[in-house]
Amino acid sequence: MERIKKKVEEEFSVFIHTRVVYIRDKNKIKKEERPTISGLIFIRGKSEEIQMFLDENFQGLHLVKDCSTQKTAEIKDSIMQPFMQIAKVDSTRIRFMPHPFNYYSEGNQLIRITSGVLSGFEGYRIRIARDKCFITSIGGLTAAIGGIHKESFENLDEYTKQRRAQINRNQQSPDTKLTAVQKEIEKSFFVPQNQMDVIAIANNISSWVEKINNALQKKDFGGVAEMTLFILEKIGDNISSANYNFQTWNMDDIITICKEINGIINTMSNNKEVSPELKETILTEREALTERFSFLQ
Repeated sequence: MERIKKKVEEEFSVFIHTRVVYIRDKNKIKKEERPTISGLIFIRGKSEEIQMFLDENFQGLHLVKDCSTQKTAEIKDSIMQPFMQIAKVDSTRIRFMPHPFNYYSEGNQLIRITSGVLSGFEGYRIRIARDKCFITSIGGLTAAIGGIHKESFENLDEYTKQRRAQINRNQQSPDTKLTAVQKEIEKSFFVPQNQMDVIAIANNISSWVEKINNALQKKDFGGVAEMTLFILEKIGDNISSANYNFQTWNMDDIITICKEINGIINTMSNNKEVSPELKETILTEREALTERFSFLQ
């Protein structure tokens, strides 16, 4: 591992999470720092370039895959930097958990930290051995971060309900013609008026993107078409209403979701199992949406 680390460092920045262990050596106790997970190295850069470097220098060595997506595990730099900062200050605050992230969802509300070094992180707040921990997912790995009692939290599900109630109190939503699925999707949206609103909407849509991918795997092409097109329409309806703040707020998560949905539509249009009629409907409606909402382009 040390040999690989030194070689990779010639081209990329690397990070290894470590823990302190105490070993008895004759009549003394030695303090030793070891990698928390043997063989786990975080590398900063584009996955294609990193893999090419590995192929050239370490035959048969590959980047790990995210178990949930089966794609190369990638972590946003905005997520990795706070994680590294905490590890450098006190590595004992971080431990990797044996269960997948969704294991901790039962009985716990999804929250987002809104202040401090972990601002923007999403996960669940639980107690482990008398320590209040924050459970989150980092590159497909489940991590528990201790000592987060001084941070501020927002319950995203409750936040969305309250914001919708405040904004739509005097408005009647014309949802009589919507399908059951569209009505459920619509509950995820409202016109954002601040950055926290944007965060809540992005989180809501993310859960729907997972459902879309599941429907795609099950070859429910009609369901995929309905969900993708309606979500793009609702993003356009709500976000374009707040377009004057588009440069002020961070819309990266919304833009990423739009790109992912667009990629799913492209996959559908190239799939031989999808009927020509459905392909034409999807592409025509997507074109109409991009004409209505310029930022979707």
